[in-house]
Amino acid sequence: MLNYIVYYSFSQSEISSSELEGILRKAREWNEAHEITGLLIYRFNKVFRRGNFLQIIEGPKKSILSAWERISNDPRHHTITVLEDGQFQDRNFSAWSMGLKNLNTETLNEVPGFININNDEFWSNPNNLKPTALELLKKFYDMG
Repeated sequence: MLNYIVYYSFSQSEISSSELEGILRKAREWNEAHEITGLLIYRFNKVFRRGNFLQIIEGPKKSILSAWERISNDPRHHTITVLEDGQFQDRNFSAWSMGLKNLNTETLNEVPGFININNDEFWSNPNNLKPTALELLKKFYDMG
């Protein structure tokens, strides 16, 4: 059995592409050594001038707990919220020690199943249209 955690958080400031590359490089090295796979999504919202992270990590329980401690103590985050956690029989992100997506609005519109909250259809019944965080992350993974 593999454990997993899906969380989102706000970034303390805008994260540059080069800083994201550094985060990815370190995460991949650490994750490979600890049998962790997953995906990190980052988006900076220019209107609200804040960034958001959405991430899943999966692997052995001991490794996930260690990774979670590192994430929780990372000063680039604030208001970290666990969306889902539990166990998987098999990996969902097996090809990535850590994948990274740096998103903009155009990229989001290309994601199958992405819901535009400005759409009247969304507001007519938002509970039926809202994908889970894990489903959204899997869609990004499937897009490569």
